[in-house]
Amino acid sequence: MKRYITIVAVAIAALSCSKTYDVNPTNGKSIGFGTWAENLSRARTQGSSTFVSGDDFAVYGSKVTGAASPVVVFDDVVVRYDGTDWKYSPDRYWDPSTDSYTFYAVSPAAAGTAATVTPATGVIASASTTFAGNDNDILVADEKTVAKANYGSNVEIQFNHIASLVDFKVKKHTDLGNSVLAITSFSISNIDNVGTFAVNSYSSSHPVVTWTASAHAGTYSNASGVTSVTLPTNVANTEANASFLINNLIAMPQTFRSAAASESNIQLVTIEYTITDEEGNVSTYTPDPFELKLFDNNDDTDNTDTIIAGWEGGKHYTFIITINTNKIVFTGAITDWVEVSGYNYLLN
Repeated sequence: MKRYITIVAVAIAALSCSKTYDVNPTNGKSIGFGTWAENLSRARTQGSSTFVSGDDFAVYGSKVTGAASPVVVFDDVVVRYDGTDWKYSPDRYWDPSTDSYTFYAVSPAAAGTAATVTPATGVIASASTTFAGNDNDILVADEKTVAKANYGSNVEIQFNHIASLVDFKVKKHTDLGNSVLAITSFSISNIDNVGTFAVNSYSSSHPVVTWTASAHAGTYSNASGVTSVTLPTNVANTEANASFLINNLIAMPQTFRSAAASESNIQLVTIEYTITDEEGNVSTYTPDPFELKLFDNNDDTDNTDTIIAGWEGGKHYTFIITINTNKIVFTGAITDWVEVSGYNYLLN
């Protein structure tokens, strides 16, 4: 979901052209950073409506006068929330002798600091990232140019999630009636988890992000690197009441590999469970792992509709696993971190 932060640009009064506006001109007002225009809901605190003290971002930017080359004003300047205000040091000041400023930003600030960002263009050279569960929520801002006429107005910088957010849930098929479905083990494996991201250009001010994986060793279960989830012991039979198996996993955007194409390191889903019938008889099920690629968007009896190709940056994927006595149907959703239609898989 796109997020917004407001840069409060306060007009400068009674200033002469001889002053240095990037330090502290007499009677000058600094370029201040205000509050977010809408609540941040990071994946690690999904659904949060307030900021946490210590949240931060790195800002980059330059000013331009006529045909001259841009002059860098912000270069990896960390702006941090102290629980009340967003602060950075030293202050920068609007220069009324210039024609415009252009800003770029990365959040959290450590992601920008670890990368190589060109302040005048916002280009991010290849930056290494290791995904471990909930702690890789990276946001890159749209390019924002402020004309001289707007130096005294509020400036909104729009941020974008560039990683993927993934949930897995489970429900039982209505055919199971009052039988009790308990999940005993669940994991996904061979997930791309080490690699690089880069921003080589901006299209209509929006960052064009590319990802390159270098390792496919990510294995995630309900207890490894994701929001703590207790495996359900009595699964409901409706999507609204489906139980989490993995919650708020931050994942590298990636293309799913396929056994049909004889590819290696195929992304796999493994689940084990028991079904206790109404007479108290317990059956244990350990299906073979199946390809994550085989989910489709209809909760039905096959896996032939709109096969999913992978995870894209900035989207929220929810996979709902429906279990019957002799088959498993998988349903999922892809969104820009807002729920939409689903993806399914049938395991006979």
